Amino acid sequence: MAEAPRNWLPSGYDEDFVDAVEDENLGLICHLPLKEPVLTRCGHRFCKECLEEHFRRQEAQNQPVTCPADREGLNRDRDVFPDKATERKILSFAIKCPSEGCEWTGELRSKEVHLASCLFKLVHCTNVNCYVTVQRRHLEEHVTIYCTWRILACDHCSEPHPECKMQDHIEECRKLPVTCPNGCGTIICRETILNHTEDDCLFTMMPCPYEKMGCKTQVQRRELESHLQSAVRLHLDFACLKLNNTEVKLNDMQETTRKLMVKIDKLEQKISEGKGNEAGTKKNMGKHELSGLPRVIVWKIVNFSEIFRQAKTGEIKRVDDAPFYTESYGYRLKARIYPNGFGNHTDTHLSVSFVVMKGEYDSILPWPFEKKMTFTLIDQQEDSVERENVIEQLIPKNKPKYFARPIHCEENPGWGISRFISHEKLFSRRYLVDDTIFLQVEVDP
Repeated sequence: MAEAPRNWLPSGYDEDFVDAVEDENLGLICHLPLKEPVLTRCGHRFCKECLEEHFRRQEAQNQPVTCPADREGLNRDRDVFPDKATERKILSFAIKCPSEGCEWTGELRSKEVHLASCLFKLVHCTNVNCYVTVQRRHLEEHVTIYCTWRILACDHCSEPHPECKMQDHIEECRKLPVTCPNGCGTIICRETILNHTEDDCLFTMMPCPYEKMGCKTQVQRRELESHLQSAVRLHLDFACLKLNNTEVKLNDMQETTRKLMVKIDKLEQKISEGKGNEAGTKKNMGKHELSGLPRVIVWKIVNFSEIFRQAKTGEIKRVDDAPFYTESYGYRLKARIYPNGFGNHTDTHLSVSFVVMKGEYDSILPWPFEKKMTFTLIDQQEDSVERENVIEQLIPKNKPKYFARPIHCEENPGWGISRFISHEKLFSRRYLVDDTIFLQVEVDP
């Protein structure tokens, strides 16, 4: 019988048998100890898988199915039988453990049970993405100490990352302590650099508070007070010049207003003469009532998702609306949002505030600013009955830092509501439509 090519033979027992295996217990095709032995009608023994492969090759070549030993024709279903006696005999043969370094010997039938706990068997690392194989006795040590894919917690933010990726994470970690980029020597978290440089760093370059009046000097924050003391006379000259110019503008505006009121009075007189005194009376009442209405502005904030992303990554802290006046010859204010919140509600809420700014009519207004402010985030539900607008009111308190007349600066610090609306609620309803939100600001008369 011609020996079958080894490149197509199924794998039989490839064990290190303690004793030599007799020829009668070797497969006639693979010449290895019989695995799942079968006996043909003509009396020849083969490994079941070897014989099945021989039959498949013959059928693929449109040849009749024959015994590999004597070429006698066979019926695959009737002429091939399991040889359980021979299988039991082979399974009782003594073998050595195939794992390098293991001294275990036992019956072939006990091989799988032994290998399930053999400390010398090669096994795969259990960490995700690691394809290293080690002996089972070294597995725990490899998984917990040496594997580059073992999960570690970042020393700065406690986020879990594979050991081989930890350095990449540290280069971007927001909690990593870094030195102030201005060179002041302060060690701060990377995520607070912007807050530190804007609000606290003594080395930050700042414009002079009298910049709008004409002083173009820029100094470090630590030197600002010294500059103000040394440039008092210069700043006073700038202030006087600015005041004179403002008085000229105010006088011009008052004269323009006086002329306009004269024209209005003449027009009302003509209307009264044409429609009677009653109509004239109603006109005057309407004019009085209109002057007592609150000032309402609606701030349309577009591209909000990008603004929110930049706030989350620390690229921006706040967004300001255009300044507005509360009324003719009134206070100058502006609205402000903190998309990622401020204070105790950072990272969880959208916060709002308003800022009292230097205005053209400050010299004729009562101070401090005391008007009640109402913020409304408009729910854009199409069904107005179901709308749930977010409404919060602010009543100025006796805090000169926020509500006194701005004299040495262009604007006061903002005053607001840190818990205005949570991020969860903001994105749960239709407050955000077409990447746009609408914030209404109302100032009481």
